Amino acid sequence: MIHGHGDDIGQYSETIRANFSSNVWYGGLNPGLAAHLQDKIDLITHYPDPAAETLQQAAAASYGLQPNQVLATNGATEAIYLIAQAFRGRSATILLPTFSEYEDACRIHGLDITWLSWEELTPATRFRTDLVFICNPNNPTGLILSIGAPEHLLRNNPDSLFIIDESYIEFTNAARSFLPELSAAPNLLILRSLTKSCRIPGLRIGFAIGSPERIQALHRHKMPWSVNSLAIEAGLYIFDHRQEFILPLAQLLAATADWRGQLQQATGWRIQDTHTHYFLVEIVAPTTVPSAAVLKQWLVREHGLLIRDASNFQGLTPYHFRVACQSPGHNQLLTDALRQCSQTGI
Repeated sequence: MIHGHGDDIGQYSETIRANFSSNVWYGGLNPGLAAHLQDKIDLITHYPDPAAETLQQAAAASYGLQPNQVLATNGATEAIYLIAQAFRGRSATILLPTFSEYEDACRIHGLDITWLSWEELTPATRFRTDLVFICNPNNPTGLILSIGAPEHLLRNNPDSLFIIDESYIEFTNAARSFLPELSAAPNLLILRSLTKSCRIPGLRIGFAIGSPERIQALHRHKMPWSVNSLAIEAGLYIFDHRQEFILPLAQLLAATADWRGQLQQATGWRIQDTHTHYFLVEIVAPTTVPSAAVLKQWLVREHGLLIRDASNFQGLTPYHFRVACQSPGHNQLLTDALRQCSQTGI
């Protein structure tokens, strides 16, 4: 999906006062990282490392793994497409609603797709597909995989490769990473990202993590130089200064919980549960708001506020939209605007 994601701020001529459509951490760019990238700007006059091996080594050390268990990619999205390419013409199960790129990658590479809702998943679920995509915490719901002992899924389905996307793992204290399962689970691939928590979506830094055999299989499909020089340098700096990039998670989740309550009181709409800083809102009757798409355009035009129309997620409706917690002042702007439209209409 080239279009239809969040953070489509470039599509609007209006001034955007606050952007709620992206799940990226709202804090500013780390000053040390900014200075480091400025110092390394001359690197763009040379080709980067074709396989970003130095970055893979740094990531492996940070995650307590060997370098041959990590593949650096142009964001986690490149890893998703590499996986689908490696399993071209086979089959995949996708839990919904979830990130659209799993479906798009599978369709491009001719995989037969089976859909399963989050509510249907249990530790005893048996899969008949080659791949199983699970986003944990999930995008767009913000919910975590809460089925007791998720490692049972891996053991009960040895013929399915589970792709566990942990791109938002830093935004929750409720989800347990699958990284400890790697040594005992050859049917596991984990996706990680530096994009969201480090506020560098424009640099595109992601990782596929798995057994050396799985990573080598993906590497055979990877084009050279997909991770650029500044992205490599950013990743190296981040892994060397991890303490600087730890989110104020307790504060962020508390602010999110308070804001969800304020939105519920202001609108009377369905504010869905979450384990992260982002969540879904469903416009419910009685209302004079015809759809999330119309609401999105009204908010941009009248208030300079941007939300994520979530109607293009499989399993959601034209009345769903997603927002991510921002600063208290920005949150108040959206609360006031939604109160207005829920009371007087658009």
